[in-house]
Amino acid sequence: MTEQEILDRIRAANEQPFDEPQNEVYIEKKSEYAIKDGVDYPDPEYLIDIGGVPTMPKGNLVALSAKWKNGKTFFCDIISAIFLGSRAFGQCTALQSTGKVQFFDTEQAVSDTARIRKTIKAMTDESRHSDLEVYCLRNAEIDTDEDDNKRISRFDFIKHSIEQDHPDLVIIDGIADLIYNYNDVNESNDMVSRLAAIANEHNCCIVVVMHQNKGQKDKNMKGHLGTMLFQKCSDVFNVEKCGSVFVVSHGVSRHRQCEDIAFKLDANAVPMDAFADRQLQVEMARQSERAKLHDQLAQCLEENATGYKKSEVVNLVKENLGYSQSQAYRLVAKAEEMKVLSSNDKRRYYLAPLQ
Repeated sequence: MTEQEILDRIRAANEQPFDEPQNEVYIEKKSEYAIKDGVDYPDPEYLIDIGGVPTMPKGNLVALSAKWKNGKTFFCDIISAIFLGSRAFGQCTALQSTGKVQFFDTEQAVSDTARIRKTIKAMTDESRHSDLEVYCLRNAEIDTDEDDNKRISRFDFIKHSIEQDHPDLVIIDGIADLIYNYNDVNESNDMVSRLAAIANEHNCCIVVVMHQNKGQKDKNMKGHLGTMLFQKCSDVFNVEKCGSVFVVSHGVSRHRQCEDIAFKLDANAVPMDAFADRQLQVEMARQSERAKLHDQLAQCLEENATGYKKSEVVNLVKENLGYSQSQAYRLVAKAEEMKVLSSNDKRRYYLAPLQ
């Protein structure tokens, strides 16, 4: 087909009017979808406050990502426990005093899923235990024959549970097990759209867990499903293991970003607050980096009462450490930032003593 023929077809299609039924639907939907003046569009209800910032909005999807075995499920336990009133994490509080959690585990054996319920209960008051439902869907179907009413897919089970029980917080660990191929464009788009519609219709927050790509520095969620979640979720949280401490960062958000959460596991593998441990880790890493920078610059700078010009410091780093111009500038800038390299009121630079 030539370009002119394509243009002629487009022009002909545009000249055809809507039929009457379609036109009526359009007019009805136009009014429904329009944002109007004078109408109050309230912010979503939030379920949890982290460090003074509300998060986990109802009516939305939230994604949680991490590398394999990096604490994703433990953070799901923490979210559930906080919503159910746990004060085990001082900077985190529930924003409503009642409500139900439904936790759907699609990956683990039933004994491991049972430990999820046990862990959440260990962090919460007994009076809220009845508000927690945990399901193991590992042996459920991905898809079923519509004519077989004795079987049900994982997605359909989750959908019907939400419709029947009206939970406020829903956790799906993990979403990739609801479809056959997380790299399939149509399957991924359809699943994310269906879950978003359920969250909106039933005014609940649905938290979905998704693995990150294998590369150590690649924190993107896997496949086309991960791309769709990044685009459609209101928030994305990342979990990373740093020694014995797990650090949760608020990767992206349509609203305000929360401060980091740090946790570790006690002797019974129950998450506990590790904010102080993380601060100590960060400070020790900072001191180690300062000591390394100090040692490097000590090889380049001599005791000099008048100090050095910045350009002189850069040249000395190049000569003594074998750095390129850009590498030397970066090292000097880092040393300034970390107060290893100080300057006086005449902009002369000297090596600061380690404290």
